[in-house]
Amino acid sequence: MGDKGTGPVDEAAVRTAMAATSLTTVPTLRTQSRFLRVWGSQSAGSLADQILPVALSLYAVDRGGSAGDIAAILGGRAVALVICLLAGGLLADRISRTRILLVADVVRAVVVLAALLTLGRLPLAALAVVTGVCGAAEALSRPALRSLIPALLPDSLLERGNALVSAVHRGSTMLGALVGAALVTAIGTSAALGAVTLLFAVGAVAIAGTPDTTARGPAGGVLADAAAGLREVRRRPWVVAVMSAVAVQLFAGTAPALVLLPLTADRDLGGELAYGIVLASFAAGALPAIALAGRWRPGSPGTVSMLSLTAYAALPLSLAIPLPLPFTAACFALGGFTVELYFIHWISALQRAIPSAALGKVLALDQLSAYALLPVGYALTGPAVAAIGERPTLLVGATLTAIATAATLVVPGVSRFADPVDAIAAPSQVRGGDEHGAGREGTDAP
Repeated sequence: MGDKGTGPVDEAAVRTAMAATSLTTVPTLRTQSRFLRVWGSQSAGSLADQILPVALSLYAVDRGGSAGDIAAILGGRAVALVICLLAGGLLADRISRTRILLVADVVRAVVVLAALLTLGRLPLAALAVVTGVCGAAEALSRPALRSLIPALLPDSLLERGNALVSAVHRGSTMLGALVGAALVTAIGTSAALGAVTLLFAVGAVAIAGTPDTTARGPAGGVLADAAAGLREVRRRPWVVAVMSAVAVQLFAGTAPALVLLPLTADRDLGGELAYGIVLASFAAGALPAIALAGRWRPGSPGTVSMLSLTAYAALPLSLAIPLPLPFTAACFALGGFTVELYFIHWISALQRAIPSAALGKVLALDQLSAYALLPVGYALTGPAVAAIGERPTLLVGATLTAIATAATLVVPGVSRFADPVDAIAAPSQVRGGDEHGAGREGTDAP
């Protein structure tokens, strides 16, 4: 950390002091004021991010939209994430990360307000532009937020800090789905978009003026920076394996499930509110996983994470049968639990293993690899349903999801989410000689 422009030596000294303090006192999140301010500022925007796609998807259904229209709305965000995530990682390692978060909130507030004021004249195809611009802003902010966390917290609080951030995201998913569906059902889409605009504005106001004292790596060319991030990934086969599996999971499991869920809810589960309930169940299932992962560091976190993540196949399976609403909601809750248990251990492992000067780029590549095939999955769901039907499409997706996830366990390093050498050698080598920083086992309070 330290002042802007300081080098790695200053950052290591500050993290050393943070770790030394943790040896004499028991650190808690309540004492980390800068982290809490950043976390609070993102809570409002996170809720808005979840209301927006629900509101626009239900608006498309009300307007007589097809699976293709819904796929375009969801795909607009996914395409923007793929295009802009790497740029977000490069920016996060170059300029103020809190400034990135502020600009992202302002841009989304302005775009959604414009959509609200012109909603009656917008064709359904234009809604993909709205989700696309908002997705671009989200893509720029994601690496900034996650790469900021290790600079705000001591190593022993990384899991808990990541768990608290995830709790906001998952809680927002639950509330956003319910609030979005309730607002559209009871009042209308305009009310939902008004709430989204207000929430983004609140997030911008909250983050304004928050300092970012994170150390910056040496500035290089854009291609050189991107290549540096790729090198950090490629030298770790376990990272490549997990990133690849998650990409398949989003392509084969998430895309068909999300495209077909609004149609299944309208036809088989009871309508718009059922759609919100199922999405909220995914978030509700994540909450106990957040509490568990925030306090539990198993000896083989990768084995625990990837085996549990195979159960994500329950999402497309629950729509393929289809099940009554309570059982469908339970399957989505199981999916939410497995994703969050995996994600907190995964993101904490990356924050420990990757040098801070490259962390933003690697986190961006992680998100980019995950979302790279998602737009393809959205685009292929409609033709696949037309060719073989909804049920076979969902069954194929569930099978690919389970196989790709389980197969990662044969790759060295996946079982511990760490380089095989680092799993044995002194953890002080993991983050470029920061001996008090990352990778230490047993430092987390129970």
